[in-house]
Amino acid sequence: MKRLRCILLALLLLAIPVAGHATIRIVTTTQDLAALAEAVGGEFVEVQSLTPGTSDPHFAVAKPSMIRKVFRADLLLIIGADMEIGWLPPLLQSARNARVQPGNPGHLDLSGAVPILGKLSGPVSRALGDVHAKGNPHYWLDPRNGVHMARAIAERLGELDPDHAAEYQRRSQSFAQTLNQKFLGWREELAYLDGQPVIAYHTSLVYLADAFGFRIVDEVEPKPGIAPSAASLNALLTRIKADDIGVLIMEPYYERRSARYLNEQTGIHIAVLPQSVGARKGIDSYFELFDAIVTAFKDVEDK
Repeated sequence: MKRLRCILLALLLLAIPVAGHATIRIVTTTQDLAALAEAVGGEFVEVQSLTPGTSDPHFAVAKPSMIRKVFRADLLLIIGADMEIGWLPPLLQSARNARVQPGNPGHLDLSGAVPILGKLSGPVSRALGDVHAKGNPHYWLDPRNGVHMARAIAERLGELDPDHAAEYQRRSQSFAQTLNQKFLGWREELAYLDGQPVIAYHTSLVYLADAFGFRIVDEVEPKPGIAPSAASLNALLTRIKADDIGVLIMEPYYERRSARYLNEQTGIHIAVLPQSVGARKGIDSYFELFDAIVTAFKDVEDK
């Protein structure tokens, strides 16, 4: 009997939360959001991303492991602006977690916290390519938006966990201060790009251009999500030569054949830019993402 009491006491002690243990389970649709949540939540949160930074978050596939994560979540952070429209709704339905359904406190769409570029006012159809009526969803690639996103996460965490609301606000403010200081340095390092014409592979880098002052004057894709043809590449060749465009920027997960062809024909430099936290080894924070982007641009400049 004494042994049984000892066992029951041990189980009871294991069930008591340890001070400082993660209290808010956060699930995010991208690693960028996970990095921001960790920066703001610190030791009071447990964060998991549904997609890796190496992939295009438009095209995730709902898996049982993802359903389990959403089922357990206290807070779901999403990019929104229809970024996850192809896979998140069925995932939410399967998870059956009322806390994180749209409209409830455990669901936070960060697109509502930032200025969205590229909103469409007219009718949208597949004839236009892979476009989003609610605007371009790649807003995390403007570091200035990171401040807005961190602030929104801190506010929502404070509502879910009032005991630590002041700490979330403090961490958010510290993050914003550091990010603003780093942004000035990044802008200085890329000052040579200010006003310069650039070719992009896809329409996803417009926020980066807006933040750092260069102009995306054309894309390799003739329409968003549509593979380039021989005719569209030849038209692009003419423009690159006529306008003396020196840089083509693209994310790592796009095919390289078209970019190599343009490089061989015109000498245009190719800058492969990491698009997300986790896009490659060593990019584990939001700050490191932009450090790596700046380095990728500088590597091209030095060639």
